[in-house]
Amino acid sequence: MIAQEQLLTPNLIVPGTRSTYRILKLVGRGGMGAVYRAERTADNTIWALKEMRPPPATPPDEVEENRNLFEQEAKLLASLSHPNIPVLADYFTFDGRPVMVMEFIEGETLEDRMLQTNAPFPEQQALGFGIQLCRVLHYLHTQQPPIIYRDLKPPNIMVTRANGVMKLIDFGVARTHKKGKSKDTIAMGSAGYAPPEQYGRGQTDARSDVYALGATLLHLLTNLPPVPLQTPAVGYIGRFNPSVSSKTEQVIIKAMDLEREKRFGSCAEMERALLACLTAPYVDPTEQIAIPPIVPPTPHIPAAPAAPVPPTPHVPAAPAAPVPPAAPPSAPMSSVPVAPVIPDAPVAPAPSVVPGSIACDNCGYINKPNARFCANCGSPLQRAQSRPPARLNIRSPRGTWRVAIGEQTLPCRIGRRDPSQGHYPEVDLAEHDRGISSRHHALIQRDGNDGYAIVDLGSTNGTFVNGTRLAPSVPRRLYAGDKIKIGEVEMEFRWDQ
Repeated sequence: MIAQEQLLTPNLIVPGTRSTYRILKLVGRGGMGAVYRAERTADNTIWALKEMRPPPATPPDEVEENRNLFEQEAKLLASLSHPNIPVLADYFTFDGRPVMVMEFIEGETLEDRMLQTNAPFPEQQALGFGIQLCRVLHYLHTQQPPIIYRDLKPPNIMVTRANGVMKLIDFGVARTHKKGKSKDTIAMGSAGYAPPEQYGRGQTDARSDVYALGATLLHLLTNLPPVPLQTPAVGYIGRFNPSVSSKTEQVIIKAMDLEREKRFGSCAEMERALLACLTAPYVDPTEQIAIPPIVPPTPHIPAAPAAPVPPTPHVPAAPAAPVPPAAPPSAPMSSVPVAPVIPDAPVAPAPSVVPGSIACDNCGYINKPNARFCANCGSPLQRAQSRPPARLNIRSPRGTWRVAIGEQTLPCRIGRRDPSQGHYPEVDLAEHDRGISSRHHALIQRDGNDGYAIVDLGSTNGTFVNGTRLAPSVPRRLYAGDKIKIGEVEMEFRWDQ
């Protein structure tokens, strides 16, 4: 885990290559790094600042591997331009750690949206999501050389709140396709979404992403995670979502065929099949958005006023011969008129950032701590709710320890670490439960404005609270004294007051 005192603090100024960035708040963290909401000081726009920060005890080979993946992601993003891919605005090193500055996405992951809904998605909405994903994946596959995403799944897809545009957010395991190579150097992916060739049985290509897209749509339409290396049978989706047409089901079955030669040959082909399943013309939400500027505008810097010139003492000159009238003399340099700078549309002056300042979710403007409405665009400001801190008192056959829970540590993931995917849960049970817990076993998340809830993430052996097994993907509010049991590990939830 990242110690709280190590994280970048609000109002810290981080110098980048193209601008400087003011840290506003932490928005997410994992075992190898953290993501912050940051303001680009050149134009007061909001960006996501992502830094790599491995824990002190991380083995050097793991640090090197994750640094390579981090740098690979930055290089890939810098070479791409698509409305479903976040813009990379800057990449640099700060205090010896690699940092990238990316488009800040106002929304949530598809996984979070599924947890909130806790029900199968409507068929037409899922088809719209699938068409967007087909288009961005086809864009990647048609690069030279082709880029294979290799880890498509709900946690790696964000959906904007304003217009439902999907964004791929993790390019750490994406790779270029190497023609003629029999298998990938490193087999990566996520169980359930990865096709057979991604388990080291061959080299991935565009059809590998087709399989993952089919698995993602299966998850959306059934509210159940896909079973690893298993193509759904005819009628399976309809058992959980009767509204899904047989035509849509056939598209998913074909996409998830274990023999890639039988899948769609490209995402463009799969897109055409999905479009044929729509009951109304498709409206592309990406046509309604603007790509944020990568390079900040150069601010106008007015010239410094000329220093006053002391008057020259009058020295009488000898009379000169008369000359014909000449043009009027030029004005002194200090009084030469300068072409006026035409200002942009008026924007409220930016106050100095002080603790408690509120960033507007609509335009990104930084407002005073007590403001109720944005001084720039007039939108109502969302205030952070006060949520009391809590803790888990954890006991296993190998020891006891505590984990603090609060706004800065949510969501708190429970499971087993997986260095190959950069997965380091806040509660790591790798050495404590003899393999009973899943990698993504459960998590503790916000519940309303003042509480916490635990959610089982479809684990194999289950999550128990006070002796009762939780239903997968159904949040259960936590109360002081609740006993959580995963395998041989017991956790007691307590308010930290």
